[in-house]
Amino acid sequence: MQRHFSVPANFETAIAQALADYKLSLNDSKELAKCVLALSDFFINEPEGQTPWHESWAQVAYLCYYLPLNAARLRAVIAEGEKRGFFQDLEEVMDFGAGLATASLSLSESQNLKYTLIERAAEPQRLIEKYFPFFKSEEWIRTINKSKIKNPGKTLALFSYSLTELSDLPDWAYDCEALMIAEPSTQQDGRKLMQVRTKLLEKGFHVWAPCTHEGPCPLLTQSKTDWCHDRIHFDAPKWFLSMEEQLPMKNRTLTTSYLLVRKTKPAPIHAARVVGDTLKEKGKDRQMICRGPDREFLAWMHKFKIQQEIPRGALIELPPDLQKVSNELRVPVELTIK
Repeated sequence: MQRHFSVPANFETAIAQALADYKLSLNDSKELAKCVLALSDFFINEPEGQTPWHESWAQVAYLCYYLPLNAARLRAVIAEGEKRGFFQDLEEVMDFGAGLATASLSLSESQNLKYTLIERAAEPQRLIEKYFPFFKSEEWIRTINKSKIKNPGKTLALFSYSLTELSDLPDWAYDCEALMIAEPSTQQDGRKLMQVRTKLLEKGFHVWAPCTHEGPCPLLTQSKTDWCHDRIHFDAPKWFLSMEEQLPMKNRTLTTSYLLVRKTKPAPIHAARVVGDTLKEKGKDRQMICRGPDREFLAWMHKFKIQQEIPRGALIELPPDLQKVSNELRVPVELTIK
């Protein structure tokens, strides 16, 4: 069962209203694509540069391209958290490096929390307040320190595509009850996030998702190249597909690396998590799984005539009597996806 996520209708309405002030519409696919390419080129040429929020082309690119894509990714992360009750008893959110507040916007769809947005640039605040009136924040602030966290035991520290710009989490985040971190699913950012996981465990946090265990991460300790990320299917609206035809980047599936941790311990979960795409090999198909400190693979031997491709990031139930050969679990039956 593949996981599909789309652009919420209220997001599309807000984007269309914003584009109208730039004398554009959702149907102006060529002009929208030019803005997206301009911002993409900026990030390639100046990877350490600050987002040029003052430029109208950057604003258009974020609204019509990055906002829909990141909203789909974040909705997938939030859905996993809600399955486990991760947001229960939390009351406040500190959204660090909020940008267009995509994470808070997405979270507010289902979680009635108090949102404080931390963002140095002033332009994102104007865009959110003007075009997304259904979202209400407590305040926008430029900087933050521990004194701003009034109720740490009920506070979620939210980092969406902002940790990539930091060497470490800020000190105030470690005082909060919960952290939600979503990062680009690149090798560099993904492995950095796995290292952050190790530090958070050492500081007494517990992983709620995506991990099903709190042992050493096998993708980090037993490989120099692997990194943890989930994959979802993006149900793009027609106007997005038309714009995408003008771009070299295609987004039928999206990936993200994330962590949901709390100081409160979660209920135990008895499942393995699929952390690899299907590998077609001679005589068998394989998919990497994670359920502890060992690097393991499911193996469907072709002689059993079972073909099952499990979505990356899905949780599965493993029969207790699976034959293990080296690092492979031989699968003679179709597995149950939780």
